[in-house]
Amino acid sequence: MYTPAITGTGIFTPENTISNAELVKSFNAYADKFNLEHAAQIESGDVAPQPHSSEEFIVKASGIHNRYVIDKEGILDP
Repeated sequence: MYTPAITGTGIFTPENTISNAELVKSFNAYADKFNLEHAAQIESGDVAPQPHSSEEFIVKASGIHNRYVIDKEGILDP
């Protein structure tokens, strides 16, 4: 019978970061695009419009100021 053991630990931090400002800019671009594409449905009340976000909201809701990521461009593409 073998006894499992943790024989090492490590950490990897990607070099790319996304700030809240970058995240908000990308999300707000997505919200604008969504609202434009669904303008008729929003006007009729069938779909709720996507509200804009802010850096302050992210910090208040999560306490996060920036995050480390591997693929920055893929995440920020609205």
